[in-house]
Amino acid sequence: MSPRKRRPGFSLIELLISSSLILFLIAGTAQILGLSLVAKRNADFHFRAARLASSRLEHLKSLPHDSADLEAGVHGEDIIDPSSPESYRIVWRAEDLDQNLKKVVLDFFSPNKPRRKAVFCLLLCRELEF
Repeated sequence: MSPRKRRPGFSLIELLISSSLILFLIAGTAQILGLSLVAKRNADFHFRAARLASSRLEHLKSLPHDSADLEAGVHGEDIIDPSSPESYRIVWRAEDLDQNLKKVVLDFFSPNKPRRKAVFCLLLCRELEF
């Protein structure tokens, strides 16, 4: 029996191992890409919520202490953001903690996705005028 000559190239086992490693790396990259897109979408929503809620909170801070928008109860408003095709809803609950202190909790969410929301809190003091 004569010894076999070794041909140049890759064996079937080497090709299977290298292709499985490549597939594993591609699947991991695709998963990371999907997670980063979800994180970007959430960050965009929270940035938009902070920007729009900030303007609403500034408006509420500028109102007199006995304004109708600051009466105890639930108030709401629909907002259309010019930088986004989506509409949003802001609902704020005003509560009298004391005769000189009010607490306003502002919920910001999209009517299409009510589970994704941002919550902000504002305390208003009549004596300090803010």
